[in-house]
Amino acid sequence: MKSPNRIRVDFERPSHGWLPVKVIMNDFELDINTSDVPFNPIYLLYLAILDVVDGIASKVWWHLEPAGYYFDFTQPQPGVYRLGISYHSDSQVSEFMHETKGSAADVILPFCRAIKNLSSYKYDEQDWPSLEEKQLNRLSNVIELLKKRA
Repeated sequence: MKSPNRIRVDFERPSHGWLPVKVIMNDFELDINTSDVPFNPIYLLYLAILDVVDGIASKVWWHLEPAGYYFDFTQPQPGVYRLGISYHSDSQVSEFMHETKGSAADVILPFCRAIKNLSSYKYDEQDWPSLEEKQLNRLSNVIELLKKRA
């Protein structure tokens, strides 16, 4: 049975440095187009996943030029993951949007799967930077580890 805290994450085909991102959690839905300038948020998400699985709090900046959303990932206790989403306007005023907690299957694995799905799309490097094969392999290893822990 699916947990009510399970997140749904979709990354659509990128174009000209913009990536459509959809995140759905219970009664909250975020539908944005994020930029790869100044940093690739998918790479930041990859690093955040590696960190939070190791118990290190991490943050991902989804740039909207100049505003953006921040995803804060933490592991408040072993096996429990928290995602907090806030919005920052160009004036750097932070507005809390939503928070959820759950297992790795609820919170972390949906982002892992979305990254893997994005890597299966055919697009030019000028449209969006790709993760390297070794990074995708490491992500696959994290997915397997989290499934075993569940």
